[in-house]
Amino acid sequence: MKIELKKIIPNYEAFLPLLQLIEQNNGKAMLIGGAVIDGINKIEIKDVDIEVYGLGYEEICKLLEQLNLPSNVVGKAFGVLKTVIQDIEIDLSVPRRENKIGIGHKGFAVELDASMTPKEAGKRRDLTINSMYLNMHTEELVDPFNGLRDLQNGILRATDEKTFIEDPLRVLRIMQLLPRKGTIVEKETIILCQKMVEEFCELPAERVFAEWEKLLLKADKPSMGLLFMRDCGWLKHFPELNDLIGSPQNPIWHPEGDVWVHTCMVIDQAAKLRNQLPNNDWRLAYMFGALLHDVGKPSTTTPDLKAHGHDAAGVPIAENFMKRMTSNKSLIEKVITIVGLHMRPGQLFNSGAKEPAWKRLHNKCRLDVLGWQSKADSAGRTGRNVLNDRHETSEMCFELFQKFGEKEITPLVQGKDLIVLGLKPSKEFGIILAKCYELQLEGEKKEAILLKIENNTI
Repeated sequence: MKIELKKIIPNYEAFLPLLQLIEQNNGKAMLIGGAVIDGINKIEIKDVDIEVYGLGYEEICKLLEQLNLPSNVVGKAFGVLKTVIQDIEIDLSVPRRENKIGIGHKGFAVELDASMTPKEAGKRRDLTINSMYLNMHTEELVDPFNGLRDLQNGILRATDEKTFIEDPLRVLRIMQLLPRKGTIVEKETIILCQKMVEEFCELPAERVFAEWEKLLLKADKPSMGLLFMRDCGWLKHFPELNDLIGSPQNPIWHPEGDVWVHTCMVIDQAAKLRNQLPNNDWRLAYMFGALLHDVGKPSTTTPDLKAHGHDAAGVPIAENFMKRMTSNKSLIEKVITIVGLHMRPGQLFNSGAKEPAWKRLHNKCRLDVLGWQSKADSAGRTGRNVLNDRHETSEMCFELFQKFGEKEITPLVQGKDLIVLGLKPSKEFGIILAKCYELQLEGEKKEAILLKIENNTI
């Protein structure tokens, strides 16, 4: 199989001097990783990873010097160096062997060997679909482990049983790759993952977070990753989600089933909407919010299947979930705010609340974000499609967001206004300003509020 590189690599001609120099020095440049899959699917490549055969690490560095290309040797211990061609970042690496000698992702002895074949080097790769190579000189696909067949059949399969189990992060990689690159995980590979359950503790939080981030921001159907985690036994490490399984709901409102089923549906609906969010920070918070929005239900659901207060109860639970994998305070705050307020738009809409109540909610969280969350939550039921369904609560959120703006509503009356009225700064200022702000939210104009202060009727 041949793949025309000029059709998938931006500014491919700029790569030719490097490829020609590698070939002139008896080396061979092989495109590896997800870029090969993108090439097969005729998708433009964003990440260019090249494994160079027949040349040592220092030799590759010298070739870059000849071409006046920058080189970053930060990954020297793993035989990796970085360069840039036409604003495209490139990872160049030497084939290597990795032998497990300790725990964690750093517990490997690395041996560089430029004489290795792609088949030998490919054994250390996680899945067969990631063990394909593209010869950048001949544009021929090199597929020593039948990765193309598995890719075409949607199968995620461990490349090598022995090397696969050496890195527990590979289980989480399958979690996020399954909905993006496949449809099923091969049975023997699931068994391998089950055997690695207790090795989760070896993984640093930042690497766990990175895989969740990919699942939530890149997968069209994140529930596939969640179901895989359940099937391989790894969901036990995320008890906030594991507890949702079997947690009952009122079938009148939730005919789809328990809280777990509902959450899986909501997260898939949210994925269809995430690009509506203003930026990546909010998109990720939104997706984590959708994932965790009902984690308070197991502890609040009564025998008659009511779960009053589950939104507030879910806040500390969601916070614990997030803190175990990230120290990003801004993200955590956004997520728990969404979880704690996800019921509020529906409550305000159904009660016919006036604008002041919506303004108070807007001051706690952007109404557009809560609108998208409410829309995904509502569509997380059997037979619903968030792209087609009209959701009046969300429409109200969007309408008022346009009216109120992005930021919290600015107080009309400030301390300097009180001083102009002759009041002296004191502890009472805060109380007075808070009352002024409440009047403002109720619709009072600044002049009327100041008049009440003057008349001492506030």
